[in-house]
Amino acid sequence: MATTKKKWVSFTGNSIIPAAMAGEDKDVKVRAGEPVQVPAFYADSVVQDRIAVFCDAPKKKAAPKKTDAKDTAQQLVDAQAAVDQAQVVLDAADGDEAVTAAQATLDAAQAALKALQA
Repeated sequence: MATTKKKWVSFTGNSIIPAAMAGEDKDVKVRAGEPVQVPAFYADSVVQDRIAVFCDAPKKKAAPKKTDAKDTAQQLVDAQAAVDQAQVVLDAADGDEAVTAAQATLDAAQAALKALQA
């Protein structure tokens, strides 16, 4: 079986691609601006008729990482421990430079904790 060369097009308005052109059992409805891959001869035809434009293949989206409740709870515990430790270091700090560094560490730890709580 010969493979048909395909091209990516984006229709300028909502359109219906005939089943034979889409390689499906039923006609395919596409929204305006949605990239779709069709046979090259059909792509050339709809672009020439100005009802579509050539476009690049859509970029694949990275799958969002799934974190379970145990991981999130552990991250919160770790972040709270970091805040507590930074507070202890700040309380024990002696001298302007040490206090400034300890305060910066505490601020960063508190920001990380707030980000996890959000």
